[in-house]
Amino acid sequence: MFYKYAVYAITLSLLFFGCSSSKQDLLSTPLKSNIKPISTSKYVSKSGYYFVLVEKNNNIWKIVDIKDTPIENRAKANQEILRVNESYSEIQPYFEKTNINYNLSKYSCNNFNSIDNYTPCTSTLSTIFPDKNIFSFINFKSATPKYKFIDEKLIDKAVKETNLLSAIESKKNVFEYEESEHSFRQAKTIEDFNAFIEKYSYLKDAHQLITLAIQNRDAMIEKKNIEEEKKRKEEERLAKVNEQRTQIRDKQLEKETSELEKMEHRAMQNFTKNIEKFRKTLKSGVETNCGQIIETKGSSVKVHFPVKNLGDEHWIDSNKLFPKGHGCRFVNGNYIAPATF
Repeated sequence: MFYKYAVYAITLSLLFFGCSSSKQDLLSTPLKSNIKPISTSKYVSKSGYYFVLVEKNNNIWKIVDIKDTPIENRAKANQEILRVNESYSEIQPYFEKTNINYNLSKYSCNNFNSIDNYTPCTSTLSTIFPDKNIFSFINFKSATPKYKFIDEKLIDKAVKETNLLSAIESKKNVFEYEESEHSFRQAKTIEDFNAFIEKYSYLKDAHQLITLAIQNRDAMIEKKNIEEEKKRKEEERLAKVNEQRTQIRDKQLEKETSELEKMEHRAMQNFTKNIEKFRKTLKSGVETNCGQIIETKGSSVKVHFPVKNLGDEHWIDSNKLFPKGHGCRFVNGNYIAPATF
């Protein structure tokens, strides 16, 4: 008999060695669900799980609440919190976190100070009767060791009586609609509404939101088109104004150039007339650009203008003389008339 219990204790030790105290790792072998409803929703829980608060009255289970975020506490002792993964392949209790390790060598149910904690010891999904499908915890309170386990059959009964997986599927539609409402409220641009319409157009419950999204998007598109057309016309107007300004500037410049050319032409004419008039009055004693005239002979005149190495008197063609102040220059003994225009 001692050999029989020793083997059983070793087997249980191997089963529970290394179990964590966190909620997620509490069960080493979660319940595998074989009854999975056909999913019609595209909703995916952001936490990766669905949390179901169930309650047992008169030996009958009913669902109190379903969330896609953790339900941390139960309100009554006859309630249980089940965690269901996205694919419905695992269903297990979602116990409170404790500083107790759930394994054979360190844990007994008597270690808990309060029966209010939601643990394997206070859960109605556990039993003290060993079974091949049962696994979990030992209680050393009595003289003869008694074991308390999470019973897969009890979980399965709660799942079937509440039609839990189908209830989650129905609730997913609610989650999805709530998500669509939030997405609709957050939409601010044409791109946002297009993304919203594309994502939720299949969702029947969101039909009214889709209609509003289409109206909002189309109104934004129309407003954008009006603004773009207004902007285009304004750009065209500014382009015409700039073109007109350029034409006015060009005409003004052309006019100014013409006036300058006329002024220059008149100046040249006046200069030529003055030079011609000056040259007609050349005689002895008249001051020229190369000094005073000493003598005239035909079309040449002799002027007094000292030049180094060339003397003081020089004969110059009268048609090359200018009034005083125009400058007089000799290069290599030759007179160079001043530039005119």
